[in-house]
Amino acid sequence: MRNWTKTNWGCRVIASALAVSAALVLGVSPAFADSDDDEIVTYGPNACSVVADLPAYPNATCVKQERETKRNGVEIENDYTSPDSADAVRQHFENVFRQNGWTIVKSKADLDDQEWEYTVTKNGRRVSVEVDTVKPHKGGGSKFSIEEKPARQTTQ
Repeated sequence: MRNWTKTNWGCRVIASALAVSAALVLGVSPAFADSDDDEIVTYGPNACSVVADLPAYPNATCVKQERETKRNGVEIENDYTSPDSADAVRQHFENVFRQNGWTIVKSKADLDDQEWEYTVTKNGRRVSVEVDTVKPHKGGGSKFSIEEKPARQTTQ
């Protein structure tokens, strides 16, 4: 009987620890969260965080944020959808880049598919913006992502 009591107590401690761990993980956000070691994926209209000096397109809805810890910092990617055209979203970002002092260091355009990719920098920060058309049979409009990458380390 004595061994059963110790085993029972040990099971209760383990079950309690698992319950506390689950509560901590699930308490990350009111949106649905999925964790993969050093990556946290959050879904829902409140999941995205604002990238300083780079506002998202105003007529867009956040659908997902991926946050991953890297050796040199945290990488954050916000994904959005909009009922507006990809060209309207592209124009918004090109204006925002100019108005807020971002430098375009890389750009790529596929005019046939209405897709654009930009890498911009400002004060050591590096951000990638991708804008794509959503095909009419999938609802139309556009989707875009804003990915802020950790600053690159310089060697001395």
